[in-house]
Amino acid sequence: MSFVDISVRPPAPTELRRFTSRLGAEALLDKEGRAYREAGLAYLRMSDEEIIERLVAEPGLLRLPLVRLGANIAVGPDEQAWRNLLGR
Repeated sequence: MSFVDISVRPPAPTELRRFTSRLGAEALLDKEGRAYREAGLAYLRMSDEEIIERLVAEPGLLRLPLVRLGANIAVGPDEQAWRNLLGR
């Protein structure tokens, strides 16, 4: 397992696409976060590609943690996804 500090090295677009292909790009946005509110994103309609571009440019928009373990993924405080990661 490895940990990446997104403030030092933002996730690559290809890594974000792994998550968006399963969950959709909006699932990666932290809609409760300050960066989201300050960017005024609630009023914009964006494609998955546009969302990925914004997430790469501004990692503060990401809903954390982003976890990939084999074929399983979890984003944010998703209890069922965490149970799947832990095999429960």
